[in-house]
Amino acid sequence: MSTPVMAITGGNSGIGKATVALYLARGYRVAVLARTQGQLSALLTQYPEQLMLHLGDVSVIQDLIDFYQCCQQRWGGIDVVIANAGIAKPEMLADVTSDSFSESFDINVKGVFFTVQQALDRLNPAASIILVSSIQAQKGAGVWSVYGASKAAVRSLARSFAQELGPRGIRVNVLSPGVTETPILHKFGFESDHLKTLLDNVKVNTPLQRLGQAEEIAQSIFFLSSDAASFVHGADLQVDGGLAQI
Repeated sequence: MSTPVMAITGGNSGIGKATVALYLARGYRVAVLARTQGQLSALLTQYPEQLMLHLGDVSVIQDLIDFYQCCQQRWGGIDVVIANAGIAKPEMLADVTSDSFSESFDINVKGVFFTVQQALDRLNPAASIILVSSIQAQKGAGVWSVYGASKAAVRSLARSFAQELGPRGIRVNVLSPGVTETPILHKFGFESDHLKTLLDNVKVNTPLQRLGQAEEIAQSIFFLSSDAASFVHGADLQVDGGLAQI
């Protein structure tokens, strides 16, 4: 049996990097599209034959085409596609600009759509596609209006993709993380005291009383792509400690 191949966007830090590490440890060949090498140096050294990094931007269709071509030339067909790349920009309604709005939708929606579209001709039979959304797709919060709308669009895309690709035996699902302990939390521009207060409030309001860990999200992504989820299709798996569920 040939070694399975997974392709992921935005796999150079946080949840993406944890997902890359898990699939590598499970014996997959992993192709990563990211704008920078990020935190992948150690994994590239540890898995020189299993891990491929291609620098590019998901909002640029030619970058996606080049990425999949390189992956296919190196390893053949793809078994798992994970559309993980995304950005989150906290902005009040009055502060959103045309440029910041377009950037969020270009990466979070256009990028996801074409990540899937450009993979279609390179997928192996019974392939699995996972789109990474967020619980913010179903919750309201002023500074996350554009982000939440973009992630709600991802959930909608998954439904349509699932209906269209199901007859081909290709499963499509969504993974929606809650607040997760990753470096992105410290890139929002909040003062350290303010950020601590925000995260403490999240913990209090989460039934499990803590933040998620990137490795926990990665395990759930792996489940959705595995044979253990062979009849899971068109679903949105919320991995949030109960924050948006109760």
